[in-house]
Amino acid sequence: MKSTSRQAGYNLTELMIAMTLGLLLIAGVIQIFISNKQAFRIQEASARNQESGRFSVQFLTKDIRMAGFFGCGSIVANPVNMADINGDGIADTVADFAGNGLQGYEYTDLPIAVSDTQTLTDTEVRAGTDIIAIKRGANTGVKLKGNMGTVNANIQLEAATAAGLFTANDILFISDCQMADIFAANNVSHSGTTTTISHSNAANTGNFLSKAYQEDAEIMKMINTVYYIGTNPVGEPALFRRSMGNAGVMVDEELVAGIEDMQITYGEDTDGDFAANVYVDAPAVGDMTEVVSVRIDLAVRSTEDNLTETVDHGDRRLRHTFSTTVTIRNRVI
Repeated sequence: MKSTSRQAGYNLTELMIAMTLGLLLIAGVIQIFISNKQAFRIQEASARNQESGRFSVQFLTKDIRMAGFFGCGSIVANPVNMADINGDGIADTVADFAGNGLQGYEYTDLPIAVSDTQTLTDTEVRAGTDIIAIKRGANTGVKLKGNMGTVNANIQLEAATAAGLFTANDILFISDCQMADIFAANNVSHSGTTTTISHSNAANTGNFLSKAYQEDAEIMKMINTVYYIGTNPVGEPALFRRSMGNAGVMVDEELVAGIEDMQITYGEDTDGDFAANVYVDAPAVGDMTEVVSVRIDLAVRSTEDNLTETVDHGDRRLRHTFSTTVTIRNRVI
């Protein structure tokens, strides 16, 4: 006798239960994926904020700690100069740079002059943020080599140390700790082991420097820099730097995106002990030349607007705050 068997399949109820359980499992997997992706975005944004904050602090502290540096403090009281850096017919002085080596401004102070011919306005600066200006010399370690016998219209340097450092129309500074001159280099040439910088009245108020400098003189580049918070081409807040470039022209550059606020207070030494007695906003500083340290507070935000719940700022960006205090080295030694 032949036996037969019947195979029974799933009925509709069982199929519906299986599909429901499958959908629940898929929904759980999707939720885990979305949560992990959101956590990754937050971690990535946090890392970028940390990086942006560190870069911003590094840019600012490098210049601030050197504010007003021109090699020798004694030269400021007796400056001799020949460069008309901004083409206004007036020779710019070492004291113009060293005495104003550090200047602070509030947003309400705008517009402010960043050179004889250029200003920074409230259309360029993010509302409510602070501005800081630094002037200093950049130590190059380059010494004179020749043309030291008489006063003339050029100086000679060791080509090995001067190569690539100087170009025509650079604003330079020379000092032997007794006298000092600012001049514009109207030509830079190289021949063998010698680099020659000419400084004739084609770019200056006169042909000659104030004296025949010797081997103990040092050549430095002039640095004139303004830091502020602006808006970049894609509409994001960013830390900007306006620096004196070739021929004394001030040039803007975006340094770090995502910096939406900068607040600065100044540590003023009111009793001459080379330590800050009080930290105040720029308008409350009695004498900016007595400021020995600067405190900076930066607010950094993520570029993504989909990371957190909407909070006080009205968006969903991740934010961090960075604070640092910088000592101005040549004012506490």
